[in-house]
Amino acid sequence: MKKINFILFALIVSLFSSCEDAIDIVQPGELTPEVTFQTVGDLQLGLNGVYAFVSGESPIAFSTVFTDEVAIGFANGGQGLNGGEYVFNLNTSSGDAAEIWGTNYSLINRANRVIAGAALFTPKAADKATYDNIVAQAHILRAWGHFVLLSHFSTDLTKDAALGVIKVDFVPKTTQQLPRNTNGEVFALINADLNFVSGLSTNALNADRTLVSRDFVKSFRARMAAYRGDYVTASTLSSELIAAYPLTSRSATVATENTSMFLNIWTDVAVPTNNEVIFKLERVQGNRLINGIWASVNSTVSGSPFYEMSTSLYNLLNNPNDIRRRAYLSTTSEPANNKIVIGKYPGSGGIVQLNDVKIFRSAEMYFIKAEALANAGDYVGSTAQLQMINNARFVAGTAPVIAVATTEKAAFAEILKQRRIELCFEGHRYLDLKRLGVRAGVAIDRAPEDCTVFNACSIPNTDYRFTMPIPATEIGANAAIKTQQNPGYATN
Repeated sequence: MKKINFILFALIVSLFSSCEDAIDIVQPGELTPEVTFQTVGDLQLGLNGVYAFVSGESPIAFSTVFTDEVAIGFANGGQGLNGGEYVFNLNTSSGDAAEIWGTNYSLINRANRVIAGAALFTPKAADKATYDNIVAQAHILRAWGHFVLLSHFSTDLTKDAALGVIKVDFVPKTTQQLPRNTNGEVFALINADLNFVSGLSTNALNADRTLVSRDFVKSFRARMAAYRGDYVTASTLSSELIAAYPLTSRSATVATENTSMFLNIWTDVAVPTNNEVIFKLERVQGNRLINGIWASVNSTVSGSPFYEMSTSLYNLLNNPNDIRRRAYLSTTSEPANNKIVIGKYPGSGGIVQLNDVKIFRSAEMYFIKAEALANAGDYVGSTAQLQMINNARFVAGTAPVIAVATTEKAAFAEILKQRRIELCFEGHRYLDLKRLGVRAGVAIDRAPEDCTVFNACSIPNTDYRFTMPIPATEIGANAAIKTQQNPGYATN
């Protein structure tokens, strides 16, 4: 992993972040936007600061604990209990909602400052391409922040008239009171920002998977189309990405699985350019430890796991011919002793528990294609997409044959099942159940032994908690949003 010093990048943003407007008194030596951004080099530093605030861990932490990917670990000290997310306690004071809301608006704010800073000067002709590339990345990252917010805080992304989140395409004053916009209004901004893809530098091979690329935008559009129910677009874009990013094959036998290229994805080992990771967030020393979401020390049975892999998920993964069992389950686990330790993020670069956060993989594109086909009633084609993933993960000739569904409900239930296995601990499950649970007849699925003590086995797939509440901190500070809380939550 590259050792990039993000502190400097964040500092250049924060030095001018407190200025409210053009009439603020300027103190001697104050670093105003006009002073901060004078060259393309300055813009690049600002953009690096934007990347430093793209959060992938917060949605993963919430999704895994609130749904059915984890169980209370044998080293649990109260995490997720005592009114926490494991027992489905989600309200306006919940830290998860506040964190996802706050981190994404911080991202948007920093992107807006880079965009505003770029408008303050005209680059030299020799720097124009780099300038355009930086501005394009800032717009696209701003779009990403808005999309993550919509996904968690809007009740239904398929409805343009439904309340979305606050659209912010400028640097607001600290005194401004801004209401929520509709989904349609926010998606209009997102699409406008994604149209800046034309300004991105050509990167046909997407060699640096940690920087926004044209394929990042294509993946973004494919996921967004699926979430929006636009399966024509989703099908086209996912097909293009499937062709460009082949699935990573496993080793030939269980005995040699430690050499599998698939394992390299999760230890962030350098891989060929056709690796199935399309985009990931680079994590370096000082960043949040992703495996720290579930364990105190490391991803082993002696690493004080306060959460473990859920019994129901383990049962789906428990096949020695499936490389995902080796990748996602710690080899030190003791299933017979009910110690099922998550091993998907063992660490990299010599730092235990620290790994890059995978945002887009080609496996997701197979699932999106399967959704599109199932939506069109092509259950044979949908099942074929799912089978291709299974075939790539199992020892040759041992992959279970997925039965072709005969109803839409069964087809989408199988898609959710396969997504649950392949994409576990990547932040998808909560949103998958939110958008497809009713259609598939699937809800949170905890094994009895993981929930009966706490009387928290499941909630209906129609439950209001599949949309997050607008945080109390926002409600308290923003009068314009006080009457726009999501259904089911307190309005004060």
